[in-house]
Amino acid sequence: MSARCRPGAVLALSVALATGVAVPATAQPTAAAPSPVASAVAASPTASPSASPGDAPGDEREPLSPEEVKAQVEQAAKLQRESAAADKQIAAMTADLAKLAAASSKAMDAVSTARTAQRQARDAETRQVHRLNQLNKELAAARQDVSNMAYDAYVNGSIALRDLAAVVELTRGDQGGNDAALAEYLAANRAAEARQYEVLAAAQKQAAAAATKARTDREAATAKAEAAHKEAAAALGAQQKKLAQLQKVAGSRRAELTTIGVDAAGISGVDLSALEKLANAPLCTEDRGDYPNGMFPPSALCGVAGYSGHTLRPAAARAIEALAAAYEKDLGSKFCMTDTYRTYASQVDVKARKPHLAATPGTSNHGLGLAVDLCGGIESFGTPQHRWMQQHAPLFGFYHPAWARADGSKPEPWHWEFAQ
Repeated sequence: MSARCRPGAVLALSVALATGVAVPATAQPTAAAPSPVASAVAASPTASPSASPGDAPGDEREPLSPEEVKAQVEQAAKLQRESAAADKQIAAMTADLAKLAAASSKAMDAVSTARTAQRQARDAETRQVHRLNQLNKELAAARQDVSNMAYDAYVNGSIALRDLAAVVELTRGDQGGNDAALAEYLAANRAAEARQYEVLAAAQKQAAAAATKARTDREAATAKAEAAHKEAAAALGAQQKKLAQLQKVAGSRRAELTTIGVDAAGISGVDLSALEKLANAPLCTEDRGDYPNGMFPPSALCGVAGYSGHTLRPAAARAIEALAAAYEKDLGSKFCMTDTYRTYASQVDVKARKPHLAATPGTSNHGLGLAVDLCGGIESFGTPQHRWMQQHAPLFGFYHPAWARADGSKPEPWHWEFAQ
């Protein structure tokens, strides 16, 4: 992809905002040998913007090698140095914005982690309450048996008359020698009833304690999720404020910036006022049920406009459409997406074909309709497109999880997730 945002135009300041780079409009592409990062990007499996699900699914991509990650990170640092050389004020503001965007992404990662813990705690509480209810029923039945036994013992003596009659009946004839054994057998049955009651009573006590702890854990997880949500909102507010300041500075210095070859008119196509309306935009469905991973019904998913076959949870679909529109306005190129929601069956298929690459079926956020895999330059750490996502995606609810970053456990620049 060309470094220019629009044919015939100077390098847009939106790219300077995204990457920290600004170069004169007169700069012409040369036939220089490809850099290590360019080679790495070219070698990586990239799909076209119109790619359908499965054309280049993220879990099937070969992971970046340490050498590729290093080359891409070095390229990003180079772009930032070039930015500082072009305009120090814009570069400094861009650097501040990058820090705030990183804080937003980290806070949203924490929200996602807290929501997952909250969901797990809620499920654990449901299981414990169900177990307690079952034990209560069994204990009630056992208590009734013991009560009946106690009544018989009180009315009829230590051995009920019917039991004694049974002994007489069973021992009539040649079975007289077994009287004592039969009586002992009947007594043992009564003792077993009492022991069963004791076991159930102990199990009920443990289940009650476990249910109480599960409720406490769920309440704590909910409080933590709410606190994380507030922190994320504050971080996003600071990011929005800095972006607005950068837009204002670029607007006031348009003439000056133009003289050094920077198109101030192109600074960030993100309409901050429109972001406030995003949360109130209608969803394609009101079904917001929390279904098992990979088993969401069509009624709980929304298609992504312009990307046939791609679906996400309602809020995530709405957000990615708004993000794509801002991206295209800012960078002048089509937003590229290769993978969204995955059914459980498709996760099993990927795992069978690529066991060393794919996540365990039922654990991927793709199966929750909250993850996307992107392309068009975003799949490399060292591109303007990736930096644009780093600095703007959190405004729309998307973040780059810690494990997928350049210093993460499994670097995947293409993988982004939606924070609920």
